[in-house]
Amino acid sequence: MIEVRNLCKSFDGFQALHNVNITVPKASVYGIVGPNGSGKTTLIKHMVSILIPDEGTIKIDGEEVYDNPSIKKRIAYIPDDIYFYPQANMKDTVDFYQRVYPDFNRERLEKLIPVFPVDPKKPLRNFSRGMKKHVAFMLALCIMPDLLVLDEPMD
Repeated sequence: MIEVRNLCKSFDGFQALHNVNITVPKASVYGIVGPNGSGKTTLIKHMVSILIPDEGTIKIDGEEVYDNPSIKKRIAYIPDDIYFYPQANMKDTVDFYQRVYPDFNRERLEKLIPVFPVDPKKPLRNFSRGMKKHVAFMLALCIMPDLLVLDEPMD
């Protein structure tokens, strides 16, 4: 379960989040909707511990998210702007993920490749934004996360 309590965040005097409270039960699919600039990405970045709240708490299964490696390793986060190493191709990136994530599931990747066909030798920098999102999604599923967080998954 994800619990956000009384979350507040300001940037240079602009209050991006004010007393946000959300509870997301386990095994749920939730969407955060709102106009541009309404704080959706700021909220997500707090939930995955990229940003530190000015006030409030974010907990996953009762544990604080911030500065908690045991919680962070259970989260896969796909940001709006995907970044891959400029020279890397799919194979290089998979090799990197296998070194970083001990539970990386190669068998799952093999099942996903026909769904999101990519040229494993083509540099990822040459992929369209949509194809980069497909690669990021495949990799995120293969690290076997308990929590998958997507920012702007449908743009």
